[in-house]
Amino acid sequence: MAAFFSNILKLVSGNIIAQIIGILLIPVITRLYLPEDFGIFQLFSSIFTILVIFSCLSYQLAIMLPKKDEDAANIIVLCCTLIMTVSLISGCILIMFSDTIGKILNAPALSQFLIFIPFVVVVNSLFNILTYWLSRTKRFGVIATAHVVNSFSSKGVQIGFGMYSPSPLGLIFGVIAGYSAAIAIRLRSIKDDLFLLRKVRWNTIRNLAVRYKNFPFFMLWSEVANTLSTQIAPFLLVFFFTTEVVGYYALANMVVFLPMGLIGNATAQVFFQKACEEKNRTGSISDIVREIQQRLISIGMFPVLVLMIIGVELFSFVLGSRWSEAGLYAGILAPWLLFVFIASPLSTIFSVLEKQTIDLAFNILILISRVVVLVVGGIYGNPVTTLILFSSTGVLFWGGMNLYLVKLSGISYRVALFDYLRFFGLAFIVAIPLLAVKLLSMPLYVLFLSAGVLSLMYYAIVIMNDSLLKNEIVRAFQGFKSRK
Repeated sequence: MAAFFSNILKLVSGNIIAQIIGILLIPVITRLYLPEDFGIFQLFSSIFTILVIFSCLSYQLAIMLPKKDEDAANIIVLCCTLIMTVSLISGCILIMFSDTIGKILNAPALSQFLIFIPFVVVVNSLFNILTYWLSRTKRFGVIATAHVVNSFSSKGVQIGFGMYSPSPLGLIFGVIAGYSAAIAIRLRSIKDDLFLLRKVRWNTIRNLAVRYKNFPFFMLWSEVANTLSTQIAPFLLVFFFTTEVVGYYALANMVVFLPMGLIGNATAQVFFQKACEEKNRTGSISDIVREIQQRLISIGMFPVLVLMIIGVELFSFVLGSRWSEAGLYAGILAPWLLFVFIASPLSTIFSVLEKQTIDLAFNILILISRVVVLVVGGIYGNPVTTLILFSSTGVLFWGGMNLYLVKLSGISYRVALFDYLRFFGLAFIVAIPLLAVKLLSMPLYVLFLSAGVLSLMYYAIVIMNDSLLKNEIVRAFQGFKSRK
């Protein structure tokens, strides 16, 4: 278990650097681009994110499962073949119907950028495939380095374009540059594995495609439903409101999910590998699931409360006054994103235990509920009300999924709920002074200073009461000192 958390910290350390780069540069980017630019970019991102799900037919999830590396290499070749096929077909469709798509979405400006979607699908999909291979071979340091390169390259290109000619094109090229640079880093690290390509056979690929047929038959549609449930919001928000509202939503979602997503993805990568290993070795994954859930709750709970209390002030000060509405949206979305942060890494349990049909059912229900509440909110005509309904539905369904996952792994509902209540109680008590400062309308520097001090206090309490996490942090610090 110590090695497991050491791998997570190795990934998180790289992700923290990427996160710091991203956070430091976001205020620059928000002062170069308009909310409308972010709105178009979010619609673009939503389309390619959906297409990425189809690019491998979910076979990339099977890379971790075979006992032999040569079988995993055959699955990688299968995935690459599917990526090129899907990208070519989708590219032709998007080019032919670009104007129609822009009109349907009530965003005509989007049409001119759709031609770039196939390129993003290719680089994003290859990035994901290499992530699974490096996780399988436990090269988590390379994954972390690639995250840093991705963040720096992406933001650097976006700033460069923004200074010269700000438009959604600069944001799009930044994404392509970031993924391309990260892929180059990862490809260089696996050159010693290329001999496995000599063992690739079409018969083997066909047999493995049949062996793991549950992934395209069930897991694919589960991923589609899950992705649509998160990406449907920009489409319906622009349909009922404007690209400006979508821009506020996009930035709020990005800023909240940036740190949570990086830590959550790092945890998911290591957890998937370790859970597969534990299942093959002992047949049980309950211990590792309980450990992961506790730490994810403890990490995510306090920032959510802070955003709900001072989100508007924080966004206005850091990103510029025109983004205050995004701060309001961030506070509304934060509870939903907390449950995504906790449940998303654990959702690989469905793959580990080959319960893809249940995962599909969950995600279809989430998708249907999201569409209903967004349409109801859109008809009502208020984006804030719409996002409150959207976030509340997310809390309900992602929270329910989380409880089911821990139950599936052998942990009782009572134990799982106790973890939530324990850390919520701690976070709420620590956050009371911040709430008081906000209600008393004290100066901004007092508000932000209070938030910083109370955050340190909260995490100090968490670390001091978690012996394993404390030991890992001490060991990492000692290793850093010895290198100096």
